Amino acid sequence: MGLWDNIVDYFAANTYVVATESNVASNPLEKSIESLNGRYNVGNTPVGDYIKFGLNDDFSVVLEKMFKQSPVHSGIVTKKAKMVSGRDIEYNLDAYKTPAKQAEIKAFLANCAGKSEGLYSQIVHAAFQYELHGAFAFYIKWNQDHTKLIEFRSLDVKGVRAAEPIDGKVTHYIVRRRFGNMAVSMQHNTPTKIKAFDKYDKVREQVLYVKNPYSGNSYYGIPNYISAFHFINADYEFGKHIRNSAANSFTPKVLATFIGRNMSNEQKREEYEKFKASFVGSEAEPVIVSWVKNKDEAPEFKTLDVNNLDKTVDILARLNDSKILTAHNVTSPTLFGVMVAGKLGGTGNELVTAYQIFRATETLPNRQLLMDAIGRVLATVNYEKINLSVVEEQINLEALKGANTTDITQNNPAQNG
Repeated sequence: MGLWDNIVDYFAANTYVVATESNVASNPLEKSIESLNGRYNVGNTPVGDYIKFGLNDDFSVVLEKMFKQSPVHSGIVTKKAKMVSGRDIEYNLDAYKTPAKQAEIKAFLANCAGKSEGLYSQIVHAAFQYELHGAFAFYIKWNQDHTKLIEFRSLDVKGVRAAEPIDGKVTHYIVRRRFGNMAVSMQHNTPTKIKAFDKYDKVREQVLYVKNPYSGNSYYGIPNYISAFHFINADYEFGKHIRNSAANSFTPKVLATFIGRNMSNEQKREEYEKFKASFVGSEAEPVIVSWVKNKDEAPEFKTLDVNNLDKTVDILARLNDSKILTAHNVTSPTLFGVMVAGKLGGTGNELVTAYQIFRATETLPNRQLLMDAIGRVLATVNYEKINLSVVEEQINLEALKGANTTDITQNNPAQNG
């Protein structure tokens, strides 16, 4: 390579930013699980080792804390789970001719997770786990001959870890109430090692773990919304700002200077507490009286105002909402009760279109993933003939202006996913 080529390469390398794995920024959630795609960390339990999930084995716990941080985020997660699980389940027992078999299946559907803990309640729980954690897991137990299902229960995903793989394949899961810090000292947190689901295996107890197909991870499910980590956290900070403003009577920050007073530190502290009690708080006095001997001792007030602070907060809060909605693949904010500035509301047609797009791209695929998993389990004992399906809510938009439909689910007579 000649001198000219060397000079060109030098300036090219120092003029343009070259993207590398080390210099591309990532949010804390993504960074905490980077090791899963490389040399993963191993945790220990009395029943065996497992793959840690997150930097401190607390990825799922972080997601649960984020759920409590943002009303927009938590509202979307909850509503998406409700849309997936519907309002009930329906099935048909006509394919089974004997009353004994029909009674057996009905008893299972009504009490699969315990007395009065039926299959629908497990679907509701699993749908929420999937929307929040990007995965759901079922504990399954058969009778000795593998001809009847004795128990079928949705597990809290935060309490499920993949046992260390054998030849690169996860063959078992370790289940307990919680992993991570203080897990060993937690009451009723004894770990159990359970075989991974295999319809050809006759082991009586198994765990079926299903992860978000877009997780990009070999071991654990990851929700799509983790890209909005900073915005969910910012929503929490906006809440604190509003609370702080309300607690301080929405007044601007004020510098109060007491002039000409020769007081001890204790007297200054008492004077400050009296002043603060009158000036700040949601029940602050509208008028403050200061008694002084002469004019020179009167306190001086200086407003520490920030120009356009309210407008800035409003713009940032709306931008924040839009980023959270985008991370959840929401087609229309109105569907989730989020108002758009400068718009009174969409027409019926807009709502119908937004709902149908969201249903086709989010609700139905997520429901199908859930129902397919349940179907795989039911097939092990020949229960799949009941044609289990989810009953959707009937959403009537007839009265809305511009709506050309009487029922948003009219094109889906079977009402299932």
